[in-house]
Amino acid sequence: MNLPIPSVARHAFAAAALAAGLCGAAQAQPHQYTISVSLDYTGPFANVMDSWWGGQQSVFDWWNDTRGKQLGVKLNVKTHDMRYDPSMVARTWPQVLSQDKPIVFLGMGTPDLISLMKRLPNDKVPMIMGTAMLGPLWTPDGWHFSYRPTYSHEFAGLFAHLQSKLGENRPLRIGTVSTQGLAGWVDQVNGVVALAKTYPDRFQVVSSQWVDPQPISVTNQVREMAKEKPDVILVGTNTAQVVATAKALKELGLKIPIVTSSHNGLNEAAKAIAPADLEGSYSVFAFAPYNDPSVKVAEIFAKYNKTKGTWGITSAQTAGQALLALAAIERAVAKVGADKLSGQAVYDALLAGPFEADQFLGLLPPVALTREAPFPTERLAVKAMTMKNGQLEAVSTDWMPVPALAKW
Repeated sequence: MNLPIPSVARHAFAAAALAAGLCGAAQAQPHQYTISVSLDYTGPFANVMDSWWGGQQSVFDWWNDTRGKQLGVKLNVKTHDMRYDPSMVARTWPQVLSQDKPIVFLGMGTPDLISLMKRLPNDKVPMIMGTAMLGPLWTPDGWHFSYRPTYSHEFAGLFAHLQSKLGENRPLRIGTVSTQGLAGWVDQVNGVVALAKTYPDRFQVVSSQWVDPQPISVTNQVREMAKEKPDVILVGTNTAQVVATAKALKELGLKIPIVTSSHNGLNEAAKAIAPADLEGSYSVFAFAPYNDPSVKVAEIFAKYNKTKGTWGITSAQTAGQALLALAAIERAVAKVGADKLSGQAVYDALLAGPFEADQFLGLLPPVALTREAPFPTERLAVKAMTMKNGQLEAVSTDWMPVPALAKW
């Protein structure tokens, strides 16, 4: 059928407009990249993995929905059940490299570090952790990073705060409970001993008791320690030792606060014993407590979480891990462009200067990484929780500075 000239013109205009629209849509498609994540659904941390992954997943989905759209970048997150097993990590890693081609990898803990830290510089994939680090990992020029310093640094921040509140001009007296033969746990004690040697007027390690990894009772060891009148007892190892120490204190009729970390903290110990038996004890870490009202990530978790996990210490810890990765990716986009992201670009961004606290939505203090260490060593700060009347409360609304501590 012959169409009138005006009708043909209209059809031609519509076709041209459609073609232009399709071209514009094609140009508007985001550049896609992969982040690979180590999880553990069949190993020792399976019971907390929904919350662990929920902290990461919700932050990545929020970013794709907001900042990513603005930058023209979409992140595809691929998870791998590594079982918290170094041999599984080593077996799976070639597949991660060849199939995922990640621009960054989120590790879980020691198995990922053991298996990958020497490979990462050649593979050009930076790894970001959500756990605190250890003295033996304090090495230069690595591609493994954490926003958290060593456990000993984190404990030092709380110890400095507690020492300032003594009301007496004397050192804070510290007792420790740990296990010999487990390098990571021994390192926590060594770091605190180094702290006391550095600041003898502020800190004193008065007793170190060595117990079984899963002790039935530590009453005799705590009785021996009590002779030295510690102000606090550091138990940075596992929940079993925290519970055993709390039971020993109750049996002996002693009121000495226990200091724990995030992985073995008060919220976990309170599942095994009455909160009243943990009254006055502490958990300390280099991120804000999950119930801190300044933490805006809780709102993101509530909106975007797709797992069965809940918002708490575990999900807050891994949300911080994801936020550092995203801060580096945003910096890399600004440097090389949305179409040229790579592991090298993200690595360079991680080392390109401090990330300020406002990039972490209230969850983290400023983070400054350098080639000298895989974790921040300057401008360190921590927050802590304490058990008060059966409820977990913030020790301080402000970040507590960490005393400078040289490598031990």
